[in-house]
Amino acid sequence: MWFDDTSRLYSTIRQLSSFSYWPLFCLFGIGIIGHSFFLSSPFVNLEYIYHQSAELITNGMGFNASLLHLYQGFNNPLGNSLVIAGMQGIVGVTELSSRLPSLVSWLICIAVVYLIGCRWWSLSVGLLAATIIGFSPLFWVYGGIAYPDVPFTALITVTMFVSGHATYRHSLKRHLLAALLFGLATLFRYNGTLFLPAVAIYVVLQMRLNQKIDRITNWKIDIIKVLSIYIVVYGVILIPYLVWTKQVVGMVLQPGFVNVEPTDIRFHIVASVPRLGGYIMWLGALVFPFSFLAFKDIRTRIPNMSVSNIVTILVPINLAIVGSVQYLEAIQPELFGEMWFGWLERLFPMVLIQLLRFLFLTAGEVVVAGLIVWGRQKMWPNTFVVLWLLVPLLAHSLYRMSQRYVMFFLPPLAVYMAWLIVKFGTFGKHRTIAIALCVIYMIIYPSMGLFTSAYYSAEGYAAADIAEYVNEKKINIGASRHNPVLTNSAYLIDESRFPESDLLIDHRLVALGRYETIENVVYVREVRVIGLLIKRYVIVQLS
Repeated sequence: MWFDDTSRLYSTIRQLSSFSYWPLFCLFGIGIIGHSFFLSSPFVNLEYIYHQSAELITNGMGFNASLLHLYQGFNNPLGNSLVIAGMQGIVGVTELSSRLPSLVSWLICIAVVYLIGCRWWSLSVGLLAATIIGFSPLFWVYGGIAYPDVPFTALITVTMFVSGHATYRHSLKRHLLAALLFGLATLFRYNGTLFLPAVAIYVVLQMRLNQKIDRITNWKIDIIKVLSIYIVVYGVILIPYLVWTKQVVGMVLQPGFVNVEPTDIRFHIVASVPRLGGYIMWLGALVFPFSFLAFKDIRTRIPNMSVSNIVTILVPINLAIVGSVQYLEAIQPELFGEMWFGWLERLFPMVLIQLLRFLFLTAGEVVVAGLIVWGRQKMWPNTFVVLWLLVPLLAHSLYRMSQRYVMFFLPPLAVYMAWLIVKFGTFGKHRTIAIALCVIYMIIYPSMGLFTSAYYSAEGYAAADIAEYVNEKKINIGASRHNPVLTNSAYLIDESRFPESDLLIDHRLVALGRYETIENVVYVREVRVIGLLIKRYVIVQLS
């Protein structure tokens, strides 16, 4: 027994000291150091306008309050709030402790993506996939914000990793573990439900294709067994939570919380196409340099493809999608969703933003097409990765979209991109191009992530300054959760400054662009990053 324990310890030390793990540890170090500059800045988070997030986290109310304080925030499950409450109980009530769960989730997610690439393909694929997702600006920024999306992404990535292995190994025990993880992930975001169909489809395909002629009945029974595990375990976890929520607040979900009513079903069906286009735009934006490799891979696999005919058809369709996205953002922002590109829209004219959307949409379509062609080449693991990305993507397009949700699809996308890079970087005449694209990505994308983190930090400090002025001067303002300044500072404002009657409101908070002007300004706080003016927060006196 002693020899066995020593052997295991020696084996573990050898594995940890091997070269294969050190690149991952380097990524961890870069992530921790890069995020550390912004972890203590004031919160910048739309959720903090709601009591569930703001009061629980900033006041450190702990587990009991987290479990009972559901008003206005219960449309999102309490998993993230409970984790933050636990972290605060260990580290203390600060912005830093509230952001640590997201940072830890960032580390977990890139580690799991690294393992997926290594186990399912090679060390090179694992390292590149972890690097792509780790330094993706969207994933990087939310890895340093007290928000449920990165913890959910980490959990659902672990879940899909376990579920994929369970299907490949035909292991009911691993399917049971995956079902438990699905339930846990859904208690962070209900979006976890939308990943279950991807697993169900793959289970059916895998067992159907691997059946034996004399065991036609058995594979059907096996499918029922596996799917029953997911349904039963998932229900055992989620249904009691929903029942408990119903008892606490009198309903499971608050209708119209984001102005999405059952009567809007027709709108959502029609809007699903531009929403899907919006998601594909973001996918294209986040892997834009590598879309060339996806295109070359498609040409290699489909040599007779007529590029000119595809371009002729695609250009007007993409122009229509970009136009519809812009139109729906303008007339129905609450129903359509969040599509904006943040500080880019503050610095550049709308014509350029629309051009970028067109380019990103085209690049995203190329990447998705390449992914589908690649998925047809091999059942495991290619097809599983394709279903992991496409099925939830299509499901999300039927509901109010958010650019934040794109990070849910980044792990499978990063794995596919890494596979492409390794393929072209190892063989053929495009090796130099593949290496150059990696260098371009590693220069531009981490820089954008750091700049955006600095921008969010600057927003936080500016909003905190506005809140301090409002409290000090005893200014009365409206408590609108959609006010662009309040989304960042409401949790810092004295609640007595939000009068119940509109007649008592004597000031309002406004976010102005770089060159916008307004009358009756009482106080101005600029938002600058490395000296560059992005926007201004302004207190305006009502006449």
